[in-house]
Amino acid sequence: MPLFFSPAVLGAQDWYRSNQAGMALERVSSRMVALRYEWALFIEKAGRAALPVLLRPYDNPSYTLEQRLLYERGVVKRRQWIFRDGAGRVRLNASLPADLNSIGKTEGGEVPPFIEIFAPSRALTETLQYLAAGVYTTRYLYRDGLLIRAETFLDKTPLWTDNYRYTRSSLLRGVDRNYHEAGFYAASLQGTSSRPPVLPASLDLREAPPVPGFVSPGSPYDSSIMTDVLGSIYAVKAARVIFDMDSQGRVITETRYGGEDQILAVITNEWVNDRISVILWSAPPDQGRIVFRYSGNNRISEEDYRNGVLERRVSVRGEEEIEEIFMNDKVILRAFWKDGRKLSEERLR
Repeated sequence: MPLFFSPAVLGAQDWYRSNQAGMALERVSSRMVALRYEWALFIEKAGRAALPVLLRPYDNPSYTLEQRLLYERGVVKRRQWIFRDGAGRVRLNASLPADLNSIGKTEGGEVPPFIEIFAPSRALTETLQYLAAGVYTTRYLYRDGLLIRAETFLDKTPLWTDNYRYTRSSLLRGVDRNYHEAGFYAASLQGTSSRPPVLPASLDLREAPPVPGFVSPGSPYDSSIMTDVLGSIYAVKAARVIFDMDSQGRVITETRYGGEDQILAVITNEWVNDRISVILWSAPPDQGRIVFRYSGNNRISEEDYRNGVLERRVSVRGEEEIEEIFMNDKVILRAFWKDGRKLSEERLR
């Protein structure tokens, strides 16, 4: 029998995770009452005739199909399909847009359509993400219950392969990422460089990159005030990258290697609780550090040093970001930014 629920607080981007996490939902007696709420969730056992063409290759006659519809003010916002086997285990989870014809046309801020496929052991074996650039597929391989390798493709083009390393106590110790030729372009486009590399005609990745999996294909630093130094480091082609982690799974060291296994750059993170406070970087012949400061939950300033000399400082004042360029310990240029756009610039020397 179809069921309607009304969550107290639920957004289109987190409805899947909230349901998986067991978020409290209030059962509502009728469709009309439910659709008067800002958000409503409809759950029903679905027949195979309603199954989207996209999901039919993954169907099995022994599976039970469930469809969930998320409504925003009475209009379908998102569709979720769940396949369960005879033992009740989830074998497929798919999150799709309301309009199935819009797959591959995801706009900024929207969660891209995705499919997750699970083994009988409940281990995630494959994910597919549908973006304008194509279908990103990641396949996961396990040994003795531990993830040992993940391979990511764009359509049929290999991008990168992650190999996972563990301690004797089975804690994640590090990840070795090997880029394929196409993967370099995907990674470099996610840096902060304002000059992305020229792309081959067959690989245009200027659309949004895939949602990160176990380890993001780009840098782990998320901030609106981010140094151009790291952008230039990430723009240099790396054949492989090794991530070393602590016992909490935080990236401590990132070592980037060239094609002949020479070290191109080493990036070391110093953490305070769950925040990066200092980034130390070395890209011969230069080295430097980036210092971040916080106020509450917000990052409010960044200072960039190269070879011991302060070169750049960014600070937040209200809704504006103030960028200052230094020479000989004195400010020579000051720029004011808002929402990623430069408002004004002052030359002080």
